[in-house]
Amino acid sequence: MSETVDLLIVGGGPAGLAAAVEADSLGLSVLLLDEQTEPGGQIYRSIESVHPDTAAILGDDYGHGAALAERFRQSNATYRPGATVWRVDEDGSVAYSQDGKGATASGKRVLVATGAMERPVPIPGWTLPGVMTAGGAQVLMKSAGMVPSGR
Repeated sequence: MSETVDLLIVGGGPAGLAAAVEADSLGLSVLLLDEQTEPGGQIYRSIESVHPDTAAILGDDYGHGAALAERFRQSNATYRPGATVWRVDEDGSVAYSQDGKGATASGKRVLVATGAMERPVPIPGWTLPGVMTAGGAQVLMKSAGMVPSGR
């Protein structure tokens, strides 16, 4: 499958979603490729499926992600979740895989909005069972509504 759009976005976090909504409002054709299965990225992970109690604990800012995801879903942007981008060429061609199949797409412009990445600092005991990073605890809470016990 190969297609050409005005704006091809890599990453479905807050920046990618906001860019897609804005570009769509300007009449541009948009394709958003995201490795995750739901929009939101790390900061708004599971925003469409999180339990309301968990969302309340995470605060108002996290709740704003639900409105952004809803605006994105209502836009005309084409959304490809579970798409792993593995190549971006200077001409705007992008190679990615989705559901075990390779595909290409092109954008007149490409926006790479892949977000932040946790970079843990090794400390004594960091490889012991049950030790996790703050990002790992955040994923556990947003995805499963659970928090680790203990320190």
